Amino acid sequence: MINQTYIDDKKIKDILTYISGMRHSEQIRMMFLCSLNGMRSINFCYLQIKDVYHPDLSVKDVICLDENKNKGKFGANYYLNTQMKKEFKEYLKYLKSKNDELNPDDYLFKSQKLGKPYNRVSISRLFANIYKKFNIHGASHLGRHLFVSKLVNSGVNICLVQRLANHRIISTTQRYFNYNPQMLSNAVESLKI
Repeated sequence: MINQTYIDDKKIKDILTYISGMRHSEQIRMMFLCSLNGMRSINFCYLQIKDVYHPDLSVKDVICLDENKNKGKFGANYYLNTQMKKEFKEYLKYLKSKNDELNPDDYLFKSQKLGKPYNRVSISRLFANIYKKFNIHGASHLGRHLFVSKLVNSGVNICLVQRLANHRIISTTQRYFNYNPQMLSNAVESLKI
C-alpha cells in the first residue's frame, strides 16, 4: 500500500500540543516522537532503560534492538539525532520523578493501571484517536511513513533511508515515501536548461 498522507511540521507541532493536554502526556509524547523517529510500535513499546541509556544514564547514540524487540527475526538499529537525545534526556527526568531508583530492565512506557508495558494494539488505537482529532487517517505506523518521507524530501539517499528505516528491501522503503504538490513544483524548478 502506498502512503498517501502528508503531514507538515506545523501539524506535528499541533499534535504535540494536543498530546501535552492528555493524561500521561509524557509517555504519549515520547512514544509519538519514537514513531516519528522511524520506530515501529513493537520497537518502542518494549524499550527498556538499558536500550536507550548507558549505565551512567547518558543517552546512547544508537538504540540497538535484538530480534525480540523487532519485526521478524532480525535486530534493528535506530540512530538518534541531537533532538531525540535531548527528548530522551528530558524523559529520564520524568522517569526519575516516578521512581527513585531506576533499574536497567525497567520499561520506558508502562500502563499506570497494570504496571506493564503498553501493548501494540493499545498504542495503535491511541495514535489513531489522536490522528482522528486532526482529520488524519493513521495509527502508530504513520510516524514511520513520515520519517521516511521527511528523509527523502531532505535529499537523503534512498539506500541510507532504507537502512535507517530497517527495511530489508528498498521497494518497501519506496512505498513509505509520499509527496505533496510543493515538492513536485520544487523538483521541476530545480531543473536548469
